[in-house]
Amino acid sequence: MITQRFFGADHRIAIAIFMLLAAAVIVPLLNLAVSPRSAFYIPPYIVALTGKYLCYALLALALDLVWG
Repeated sequence: MITQRFFGADHRIAIAIFMLLAAAVIVPLLNLAVSPRSAFYIPPYIVALTGKYLCYALLALALDLVWG
């Protein structure tokens, strides 16, 4: 039921979820697989900072859902 609401009529939500999941996979891969001399290299502190922001966003969403 909730899945149908997310992916039903409005495809913008599905695209946003896909982009977040793709970024969650690509950012650590660019840190591990790419040479530090490459323009596509992402430093470890950026990976950690991105993880912190995503964690705080998840916490804010959870608190919003709990408190209504």
